Amino acid sequence: MNFSENYYQILGITNQATEKEIKKNYYKLSFTHHPDKGGDKDIFSKMTEAYDVLMDSIKKEEYDTKSKFGNKYDERLEFLEYEFGNIANGWDEEKLKDFKKKEILNIVIKVDDTFDGNVEYERWVICKTCKGSGKDLKSKIEIKDSKGNVVRTFESEDGCDFCEGTGKDPWGRDCTFCFGQGKSGSKDCQTCNGEKRILGKQKLTGLKFEKDSKELKVDCMGNFSKEPGKVGHLWIIKK
Repeated sequence: MNFSENYYQILGITNQATEKEIKKNYYKLSFTHHPDKGGDKDIFSKMTEAYDVLMDSIKKEEYDTKSKFGNKYDERLEFLEYEFGNIANGWDEEKLKDFKKKEILNIVIKVDDTFDGNVEYERWVICKTCKGSGKDLKSKIEIKDSKGNVVRTFESEDGCDFCEGTGKDPWGRDCTFCFGQGKSGSKDCQTCNGEKRILGKQKLTGLKFEKDSKELKVDCMGNFSKEPGKVGHLWIIKK
């Protein structure tokens, strides 16, 4: 079980999905991604892993409680398990809570004396499909009145109706509706399911520790936040 994987997103469902919905979506996706039907075996493997966890009541309970993607996740549990022996040394609880907020953007990797300067790890990166807006930029936008009646429909390519396609608000900041893109769809991005980011693999080479140092910081190579412009750092710690 991998708590950093969004099993619900992999199966294209919300974390409130019923057992019937989980099963239905798994079988639906299997017709496309099963290797026997020409699908990608890695995608199918992740789908099967997600299905096995979410269809097992005991595993699902543990996942929903310990994973930030679960429907019973309590951040205090993560706080109790957080290790203070590295970059958090000397921080008090309030500083750590302020740093964490809703998620830890920094990534910590522990290495031993065999470290050769190369690392490969998973990190949250901005979704390139929607450019971090979380929206399907090709979907039609509907403007409704107070009664819910559609009074205007236009393609998202025509531009964001709030910033008139400029991507900026009157003060020069990124438009909070289209996230600075100048356009925005009415539906969630199908790649990231509206999460604004996706989990991807990162490779770095040629990393070196300073003499007698046990900590190596690589700026802005941690996780991207769902909020535009916020990114953590990568910390490599010698055991």
